[in-house]
Amino acid sequence: MNLRWINGALISEEEWTRETEEIERILVVRGWASLNKNTSRVLVAEDDGGLKGFYVLQMFPHVEPLWVAPSQRGTTLANDLADTMLEFLISVRARGWMLIAENSLVERMALERGMKKLEYPVYVQE
Repeated sequence: MNLRWINGALISEEEWTRETEEIERILVVRGWASLNKNTSRVLVAEDDGGLKGFYVLQMFPHVEPLWVAPSQRGTTLANDLADTMLEFLISVRARGWMLIAENSLVERMALERGMKKLEYPVYVQE
């Protein structure tokens, strides 16, 4: 078994497409989000028979904290910041993003923008 890295940031778009074609098919079948070339690195396991496994390292934007000065609370500033951040994430084709809703206002804003609350355990290494 051979293990090797595919580093999207270091290869051409053509090479990335060729190298990840089979992986992308698996992602689609499983209902998983597609890879972002510029923020993904894929460890693949191969032998003469082809792809046997993969493990993806990807940068997944964490968009918080959101802070607004007391004098601006109750205005549209928080929504303007959130909407502009959302536009940016879409423009750079982020494969997703997450936030930690520390209060009910942020939770409501996240839900209004189509985010969903996770039902799965989330683990961190600090």
